[in-house]
Parts: sequence; C-alpha cells; structure tokens
Amino acid sequence: MFHKSSKNGPCTVCKVASAVIGILGLLVTIAAAIGVYKAHILSSGATFGTLNGSAAIIALVISLKLTKKTLSCCPCQCGTK
Repeated sequence: MFHKSSKNGPCTVCKVASAVIGILGLLVTIAAAIGVYKAHILSSGATFGTLNGSAAIIALVISLKLTKKTLSCCPCQCGTK
C-alpha cells in the first residue's frame, strides 16, 4: 500500500522516514551544540581544553556526520539512492 517504488522518486514510507530522521537529527544536533556552548562558556568566562568541552565537540561532530549520512540515503529498499 505505502511501499510503492516509482520512477519519480522514493516511496511514501521513505519520504516519511526521511522527514522523521531529519527532525530527530536536527534536535540531536541542536542539543549537542547547546552542550558545546555550556561546556565552554562558564560563569567565569570561556574555557578551553577541558575533558567536558572536548567530549561535547566530539558529540557535535558525530551528530552532524550521522545526520548528514542518514539524510543522504534512502532508509528502505525501494530502489532509490
């Protein structure tokens, strides 16, 4: 019913799944960016080189990379790339 491959583009399931994955990826990336800000900007000023700051930057980079990767491919096997 929903899983029909067409010549015009991905099936309906792929469109819905991509939208949901995109929104979740955006929320995770925003949360990671807030974490980077909170880890580097303290009440005493900006600090760099801490373990929390480094972990926050790594989390931001990983969330950006995974969001980009999941949005660039089709989540089901309908034949589109």
